[in-house]
Amino acid sequence: MKISIISSSTRKGRISHRIALALKSALAERGLEVQLVDLLEVKLAPFEERLARIENPEPRFVELEKQLNSTDAFIFVSPEYNGAIASGLKNFIDFYAKGPFMHKAIGVATGSTGSMGGIRAAYQLQQNILTIHGFPHPQMLTVAKMDQTIAEDGTIVDERTAASFDKFLELFLAFATKLRS
Repeated sequence: MKISIISSSTRKGRISHRIALALKSALAERGLEVQLVDLLEVKLAPFEERLARIENPEPRFVELEKQLNSTDAFIFVSPEYNGAIASGLKNFIDFYAKGPFMHKAIGVATGSTGSMGGIRAAYQLQQNILTIHGFPHPQMLTVAKMDQTIAEDGTIVDERTAASFDKFLELFLAFATKLRS
């Protein structure tokens, strides 16, 4: 199974990317094919139109769409900014629209440096997933105090956080596998 992780923070000094790195490592350890799509590197312009409606899109965006279409399941990773998802993730979802995400399992992972773990962003993201005809997994991964529980390289340094990752991935992978078959 191929899983794409979308790391959505494009902010300088971002911390939520640590969640994406930890997920990538954990999925690779389970023998899965993992693609990490880092929106900081993708550098989408502010939304003007969907990719499908652009006359001469940049080849790199067309290539990424092919990679996204070949993905079996996604995990969207977002920090919580002012009670919402990262604007870069909303921009990404709008740009690629429904095509790559339709009828696929999509996991939600959010984080904050506070104690709530980005739960408001997680709920918002599940609603966004429904509108692109994806299947949001009901078990969300919310990482509180992500600056203290995950090292910069994605190593989880807190036992409770590690247990949360394991539970999330176990349930998400079972969900994605059933949807895929």
